[in-house]
Amino acid sequence: MLFRRQVREYTVISKIGGGRYGVCYLAQDQTGRDVVLKRFRPRMLRKNQRNNYHEAVILSNLQHGAIPELLGVVNNRQGYFFILEYKPGDSLERQLFQQDRKFLDADIFRIGSQILDILLYLHHHGVVHRDISIANVLDDGKQVSLIDFGLARYMDSGRIDPALDYSCFGNLLLYLLYSTYHGKEKGAWYRVLPLSQDKKYYLMRLMGLAPRFKSTEEVRAQFDSAF
Repeated sequence: MLFRRQVREYTVISKIGGGRYGVCYLAQDQTGRDVVLKRFRPRMLRKNQRNNYHEAVILSNLQHGAIPELLGVVNNRQGYFFILEYKPGDSLERQLFQQDRKFLDADIFRIGSQILDILLYLHHHGVVHRDISIANVLDDGKQVSLIDFGLARYMDSGRIDPALDYSCFGNLLLYLLYSTYHGKEKGAWYRVLPLSQDKKYYLMRLMGLAPRFKSTEEVRAQFDSAF
């Protein structure tokens, strides 16, 4: 456990979350500023040596208010850490499953619009996130942030398809839409959820169940009319 321990000049406050590749801690620097320490699990760090640099390189080349800035790297006996800008808010996953939050139409429109604005920025800079999920989107009630760029990659002349982000975004929207669903009927979402035809068709295009969107600009433009 790292709680209340020093990692170089950072004081670890609490554990924020963790996954297969690492654990994230809330910490403070010497000025009292909150930061996030992302500690990589040693076994996964060794196993993925050829891919570990992607996240650092990508974050170092991005400047967006909804994307955490990479502040530095620590590599010592305590482990290998990214030092990341702290972003406020709880994950959508926590709000859904621990706080039992119900996302109303206005919430979904705001959150979806902001995520798409982030995607426009990323795709314009040649980056595909590849892991847009309710676990990786934070919301403080006003502004969302997109975190965890561990799977992010550059499009690299078309070999990484941005349509993967469309599918992930569609899946995230479905989680939010289901939060207010009280029916008992089981089956495919497009048969169960009480959606307008515009919403249903938009989601089907995101998920590849209807002709896919040709660009992120089209995804963004059609969202406003569908939702």
